[in-house]
Amino acid sequence: MSAVHGSAQLPPPVARNPLLHDSGLLNSTTFISDHRNETTAGTLTRAGLTIQVSFVFADPPRLSYFCVYCLNRYEIPFAKAPKVVSSVEDTALIQVLLTTEESPQYFLYRARGPNGRPSLDLLPDIHRYSQTEFLCVPLGFVSHDNRKQFVMAAVSYGTWDGEYNLHTIGSNPDSTWSKKLLQVEIPNGLTAKSALIEPTKVIALGGGLLGWVDLWKGMVICDVLNPAAKAYFVPMPKLLPNNNELYGNQYSARPLRDITVSRDYIRCVEFEQVLKLRPTTVPAVTDPWDMDELQDSELAIVPPQEEEEVYDVVGWRLITWYRSLTWNGWRKGSMVHSDDLGIISLPQLGGGSCPLNEPFKNLKTASPTLSDDDVVYLLCMLQEDDQAVWIATVDTRSKSVGEVVPFSAEGTVIYDPTFIPCVLSKYLDAKSDGAQGGKRNASHVPHSRNISKWKKQRQHLSQAELEEQQPLPRLLQHSSAAVVMPVNSPQCV
Repeated sequence: MSAVHGSAQLPPPVARNPLLHDSGLLNSTTFISDHRNETTAGTLTRAGLTIQVSFVFADPPRLSYFCVYCLNRYEIPFAKAPKVVSSVEDTALIQVLLTTEESPQYFLYRARGPNGRPSLDLLPDIHRYSQTEFLCVPLGFVSHDNRKQFVMAAVSYGTWDGEYNLHTIGSNPDSTWSKKLLQVEIPNGLTAKSALIEPTKVIALGGGLLGWVDLWKGMVICDVLNPAAKAYFVPMPKLLPNNNELYGNQYSARPLRDITVSRDYIRCVEFEQVLKLRPTTVPAVTDPWDMDELQDSELAIVPPQEEEEVYDVVGWRLITWYRSLTWNGWRKGSMVHSDDLGIISLPQLGGGSCPLNEPFKNLKTASPTLSDDDVVYLLCMLQEDDQAVWIATVDTRSKSVGEVVPFSAEGTVIYDPTFIPCVLSKYLDAKSDGAQGGKRNASHVPHSRNISKWKKQRQHLSQAELEEQQPLPRLLQHSSAAVVMPVNSPQCV
């Protein structure tokens, strides 16, 4: 196991305007650096080593980042770069694997801890409990008692379809895990199998309500602070036609969808590539009726070829949906087509003076990320496997492009973003108590789907999850590369 001793030079801090943005985009991978500021908090590892965490926030679409460091006589190398697994409201779950330990440790960072300042707490051995109880990832957190206490929650599969177990543990040192069976209420017209989800994200809906989200199928919502409360299932909006035909609930939905909670509504966005059928030339068929002679070379029997349809990607479109918990359906928000946005100006990586001007519809684009005020952030690049990637801001209501920021995509792809939305900075603002404003939460979880074998493929907080991730499928190529699909036989990517 190779050790991680340090990291590249820290990016320069960017001035923030907390009056404009109380949310941001947090790079979930870390810098290993002894960087300290007003966000710094520390605690002890299981081995008694001092560890500290600091955040550096920037206005989106620029990426915020965090730093982790072990403070001892010598730097303890990390076996793997620490990572923010999820961020819910004022909390961030951080995964750390040291060369001195065999299993990862989990720390909960709170922007406003019990004393009103940032705090860092070592969590119970999630890894061991997860191996015993087959917990689904990710975990959720709810603060209570005026943010002096928190509850950590996870779900696992029950015996039957649509049945789950809720696992919770408090923040007191003597707290132990509790487990209860959740009977999930399912909307009329849906079956229990419809509520069988593989969650990749947790959203906070206020109070003790948490929702475990499968971006393909829906979410299971329950009140983790009320043991008597029932759970219920909320389905996701119907897939756009091309996404349904080409992907069909396979692999990760993150390149196509995102979900969050803001202004008391659950909000969803979906991205779809626009396809155009490429005209084909049908070879002429010779009719012997019209021929006086038949040459032997013309008598070969040509086997019939499978008819194929060739599609080009000629653009994309976005649609947003929103709903209240009390509604029995989704309502359409905004729609944007790439043709509405025209030419986009791409700043050069490294601050070059001459930006690149390209039609937005010609860029490789994916992974919409929702923000407040009808804003969606998109990852885009010029060509497949480029090292230069841009984060573009799209206002879905005004159908306009906002700020575009470049960043290096080394080690990542636009179909598997390494950043997650978070609102930690809102709780660090001395003038805000974080009680108002949108809730923001996310997780970054490698995902594979095989419903028929779900009991054998439950996701775990395990060592294996640290070592490798399931590669995500790429979206279709642009018009420079065709997509070939047999007629009446949709291709899954």
